[in-house]
Amino acid sequence: MLDSFVERGGVDMSGYKRREFLGRVGVGMLATAGGWAAVDELDLLGIVHAAESDRLDFGKLEPLVSLMQESSADGLLPRLKTNLDAGVELQTLAAAAALANARTFGGQDYTGYHCFMALVPAVAMSRQLSGNRAALPLFKVLHRNARRIQEEGGRRDEVLRRVEPAKSPAAAARARILAAGRSGEFDSAEAALAAVVARGPEAAYAALQPLVRDNIDVHQVVLAYRSWDMMRLTGEGNAQVLLRQVMRQCIDRDENRRRRGRPAPAIRDLLPELIETHGLGREIAQARRLTAAELDELARFIFTSGRDDAAAHVAAQLASGVARADVGEALSLAAVRLLIHDPGRSRGSDGKPAGSVHGASVGLHAADSANAWRGIADTTDAANANASLVTAAWHAAGQSRGMNRTEPYHAEAREAAARVSREKLLGAIGEAIRGGDQRLSSALVERYGEQDGDSAALISLLIDPATEFDGALHHEKYFHTATVEFARTRPEARWAHLIALTRVMASGYGFEAPGLELARRVLGT
Repeated sequence: MLDSFVERGGVDMSGYKRREFLGRVGVGMLATAGGWAAVDELDLLGIVHAAESDRLDFGKLEPLVSLMQESSADGLLPRLKTNLDAGVELQTLAAAAALANARTFGGQDYTGYHCFMALVPAVAMSRQLSGNRAALPLFKVLHRNARRIQEEGGRRDEVLRRVEPAKSPAAAARARILAAGRSGEFDSAEAALAAVVARGPEAAYAALQPLVRDNIDVHQVVLAYRSWDMMRLTGEGNAQVLLRQVMRQCIDRDENRRRRGRPAPAIRDLLPELIETHGLGREIAQARRLTAAELDELARFIFTSGRDDAAAHVAAQLASGVARADVGEALSLAAVRLLIHDPGRSRGSDGKPAGSVHGASVGLHAADSANAWRGIADTTDAANANASLVTAAWHAAGQSRGMNRTEPYHAEAREAAARVSREKLLGAIGEAIRGGDQRLSSALVERYGEQDGDSAALISLLIDPATEFDGALHHEKYFHTATVEFARTRPEARWAHLIALTRVMASGYGFEAPGLELARRVLGT
């Protein structure tokens, strides 16, 4: 019976002492027979791990979190379907997966943090689907998450453990976190963050932002925002764990930069100068809204300019009273232009052929980054919000060299798109995506928008390839970015986001996600 349970993916015996292994098997067998509620009620996991005094514990979520860490990817999905049938919500499964991921990787594993960043987007996608199919986007990501956790040792090698808060005043935490981060002092930085978390997650998130801005990288800004967003599912009581992984990733990436002998990004010196020159370290009345023409002009300036010039221009705009929401909208439009104008990869690699833009392409990374910077600006204090938008401009700019800045990538397909009748446009878009035709699918969506097409119908069409294919770890995240930015961009400019999303779906078509077929069988879709 024990062998059967192990073979089904209940536990991995390697690396455990016999007593601990038998305890885990007992817990697992009880969970299989009576559900994880019985394990929770009897606190059996607490007994098994009583000797692990420095191990993080997630209370009522702990049995489910441990299940995520201890199960094989193929063995996990049937158990999660049992949980769904018992009334556990998808949001709860995503929360447990996020905590398992954070505890395992501490933000320091490339595939690991991409799995984490896909969880909230996958839940959002699930809300747009119905029946058993609603769980499919999340189950695909949960399989990916579990597979990576097992590859990296699961609970045996988890990174995050309990940390004692620093004794120094919490008021000095921001400077201490930044100093510790720049010197690679993980323990000191974590202790400082733990001290400020006691004042509330908002204070801790604000204290972390200077470090997030310190070493410009798409992954640390997106992980920072997704970690904050995840708190809606895990609860604020898990703020320290979620924010610790952000801090550790920032420190780890800066350590890697130093090891490679690369200079620190110029924004480190430029940003303080711009903040002081323009008085951005405080709240500024946001009395001025941009016209459609001014919005387009600002987006174009960021898209075509060098990084320092773009940052200085945005700082001046904020100082003049332009609303942060409008600056953020221009940043998002500048970033998506990189994706629309990108000629595609010059050389291919596994799952990402030459000419493709799905996965870690310049434009997709820029769009995800702009979305995250806007999210941070919306959820933190005025000084951090201003600094984040100036940094976002620096981050987005300077990347359009080598692109045709006047005509989008799909320009030559506009004539073919114009020959498709209005009533056949949606079907033609689907056909072009299935054919992997990035140019034609983009041109068709451009025309569909000009013809006042039904955006909800198009998004419903695009969610299928976003769910079915892998996107080199990016499909869920970018689907969420594009649809969120479309919804909050003014009508005359918003279709750029769906043009870009369609291009990415055409680019990634046919690269099936591992675990998808299993998820379909388990869910009965």
